[in-house]
Amino acid sequence: MKNSCIPTFTLSIDWEDFGQLLCRDHCSLVTRPLKTIDRQTNIILDILSQTNQKATFFILGMLAQYRPDLVMKIASQGHEIAMHGQHHMNMRSLSKAEAYKDLSDSYKLITDIIGAPVYGYRAPYFSIDESNLYVLEILSELGLIYDSSIFPIKLKRYGIANFNTNDMLYHLPNGKSLVELPLTVIDWNSKKIPVAGGGYMRLFPKFYLDRVFRELNNRQQHVMLYLHPYEFDTRHINCRENYPPGTSYSKAKTFLTNMRWNLFRSSIRPKISSLLQSYNFITCLKKAEHVKTRTHSPTVLGCPQ
Repeated sequence: MKNSCIPTFTLSIDWEDFGQLLCRDHCSLVTRPLKTIDRQTNIILDILSQTNQKATFFILGMLAQYRPDLVMKIASQGHEIAMHGQHHMNMRSLSKAEAYKDLSDSYKLITDIIGAPVYGYRAPYFSIDESNLYVLEILSELGLIYDSSIFPIKLKRYGIANFNTNDMLYHLPNGKSLVELPLTVIDWNSKKIPVAGGGYMRLFPKFYLDRVFRELNNRQQHVMLYLHPYEFDTRHINCRENYPPGTSYSKAKTFLTNMRWNLFRSSIRPKISSLLQSYNFITCLKKAEHVKTRTHSPTVLGCPQ
């Protein structure tokens, strides 16, 4: 039975195609996604329908341009459509002008598909940190209400050390404001560690996750879960199937890649289903609207110190 407290949980899906990105990174070629994205998307939608919950889908433009029908199917079932950028580029590798083009192209594509505005964004690779906070200004200028890209700890590939772990409304140097919905971390042995992403959830046993999320819920701490379509699919991933004919590849490297992406993946579905059955979930937009009307931060993100 679901807890009757104010909803603090959000399920977000970074809607991208595993094989399409693998091929882009390995072959520098954007290919049409395989039919696996249909199966994976339907698995997610079925789980959400069975538990009567809504999620936020951060839509990647390079996938949406091939499968606008799936984007419409997601939207038609009442789930929030948000942006994941156009080309899944690390935003730190782009100039400000290139970042604006990627975001504006993504915004136009997705809003044209669903015939409505979108209000949220998540950067690929969580690639917003102290070096490119101007991305938040671009989002505000496009009319977005929130961002959910910042890890509030410094990790090897992403994150901002000592960033506020709470959902918060921030002022920006351009005079606008934006809600930041940071990714969930927990205190563990005097350190903060990630716990609510698909990769982390695959590694932690269910009994430990149950305890963590129960404690977070009891404290009414906002929880941001983030997963990817392939993580809901229990079929074995074979990276070779995603390469175009004639592509050269290392058998040893492919074996290790397959092992990495298949490890404990079958544990995700029961873990997520259990959470959806146990707690109340709201979309990122509903959470951001709540935050926008009830919080205020004097902090101006992105200003030179």
